Amino acid sequence: MKTLTLAAALFVPMALPAQANVAQLAANANVIGGLIAVSSIRDLSFGTVPKGVATTVAPNAATAGAWQVAGSANADVSITFTLPVVLTNIQALPGSTMPITFLATSARWRRATNDPTGANVFDPNLGVNGRLGPPPNPTLYIWLGGQVNPALTAKPGIYVGTAIVTLVYL
Repeated sequence: MKTLTLAAALFVPMALPAQANVAQLAANANVIGGLIAVSSIRDLSFGTVPKGVATTVAPNAATAGAWQVAGSANADVSITFTLPVVLTNIQALPGSTMPITFLATSARWRRATNDPTGANVFDPNLGVNGRLGPPPNPTLYIWLGGQVNPALTAKPGIYVGTAIVTLVYL
């Protein structure tokens, strides 16, 4: 007896791939943050001050306090201060102080250029928003002046205080 083997092909209909139109776009983000490096360039110095005579140092004076800030290029920052209200005599008896004030025009900031001429004037009591410089110089400079007013009875000696600048990325 002969055996007959039948083979059948099974055809399954397959969907043809749909035609696709493709477009693309770039996704990007400018991440800021990281470090902000603040360096003191110069202390605010009133020099020799006569008793009873108010003495002012402008923020563009050679004796104004100065800082250099480095961070992310073109980043916006908040600039705020913690300012002293008195300077303390470190050579006299405890309690010997002299008032110090900061006027609405006592501070300046400028991006990328270490020159207070033409810099942005601001009130250090209120703070301000500033901007770091563009590449290749992502820096910002800050200058601080002020006014001291020693009493006629002020004790002779060296008076000191601390002004703190704080910068935060916006």
